[in-house]
Amino acid sequence: MTPNERLDQLEPLLADSLQKIDRLIEGQGKLIDLATNTQHQLDITAKGLGNLTVSTQRQYEELKVGQEAIMQYLREKLP
Repeated sequence: MTPNERLDQLEPLLADSLQKIDRLIEGQGKLIDLATNTQHQLDITAKGLGNLTVSTQRQYEELKVGQEAIMQYLREKLP
């Protein structure tokens, strides 16, 4: 087999391999983008959940104070 014949056999294989490598690199880039976006969404969700927890705790404390005020009022007015 001459070098040119061997090269003719190897060129399509090499081109196919390089194309597959390019697709893998592109796929990895998409995975990195997806992971980055997911992390950003998780950060936003965690912050929102933290804010909601603080807000709920504040509302609970306000409700508790209001209930105590009502109970005190009732104790004073009822025999």
